[in-house]
Amino acid sequence: MSAPRTLPFRLRLPGWDKLDWEGARSVAARVEGRLHLVGGMLVIEWAVTEKTQRVALDGITSRVEVLPLEMIELPVAELVDLRLVGGWWAPRLDLRARRLDAFDGIPTARPGVITLRIRRQDRQLAAEMAAEIERLHAQAMVNGETDPLRLDPGAQS
Repeated sequence: MSAPRTLPFRLRLPGWDKLDWEGARSVAARVEGRLHLVGGMLVIEWAVTEKTQRVALDGITSRVEVLPLEMIELPVAELVDLRLVGGWWAPRLDLRARRLDAFDGIPTARPGVITLRIRRQDRQLAAEMAAEIERLHAQAMVNGETDPLRLDPGAQS
């Protein structure tokens, strides 16, 4: 089985508004990323784009800032749980790692847990990626590198 292609994902970040003596500002942030499998490693890369709109007495301005690309690598053997959930409406890939700091730096990540939101048209690709991760994890288990990966095959509906 050849390794699946890159899986695009997004993360949901809350925006914020501020009203002060400089005027009104509204900031919206978007995170887009890619999940790759390279050998026995998960490679997660992402970039944050912030759009700031400002309304003041001197006019209206809009600014878009793309923050630098960031990346982490995590051995597949470090995963303890993998679930493809959400069905057709809101597909997501939930990953849980052994270490609490495994996803540090990724926006919206909780200690040891990340939820990657998948576009509907990429559901099949996400299922293929999950199957490949499961295969690599099983191979690491046979080699004595890890414990069984808890998968919930019924959660894919």
